[in-house]
Amino acid sequence: MGMQVGGKGPQADINVTPLVDIVLVLLIIFMVITPLLSKQLPIEVPQKAEIDEPPAETKDQLFIKLFEDGRVELNKTEITLEELETTLTDKLGAISNPKERVVFFDGEDYAPYGNAVAVMDIAKGAGAETIGMITPKDLEDPIPGVPGAEGAAPAPAPE
Repeated sequence: MGMQVGGKGPQADINVTPLVDIVLVLLIIFMVITPLLSKQLPIEVPQKAEIDEPPAETKDQLFIKLFEDGRVELNKTEITLEELETTLTDKLGAISNPKERVVFFDGEDYAPYGNAVAVMDIAKGAGAETIGMITPKDLEDPIPGVPGAEGAAPAPAPE
């Protein structure tokens, strides 16, 4: 700090030392707590495989499809959410090996996110060990109807 010549009254001067102390303490607290807060969600990404046709044993597998208007189908049969829960509980309960309790989920592009989460939650609560997400066959091609993809139809106007 410099010396001031001439002024005889009290001078307001900010002392930044307490501010620096507080900031350093907060920095140390965040550095210690941040690693403890990290949460991980295990994800198994499948490797790309060349499969010409699905295997023949798909007759016993469970496929759930969610439509844009909120309708739900289980193995191409329309079903309500209450019926879905009881049907999945019965079918998955009959499978003795937990690793074979697999449900495949397919949602349309503009299906409400909340409905998709609710359907997957019902499947998990009914005893599904694994929920497989069905994706388009070839991801290198633009997905029809997705805004921004080449050749895609324009996005619908928000209501």
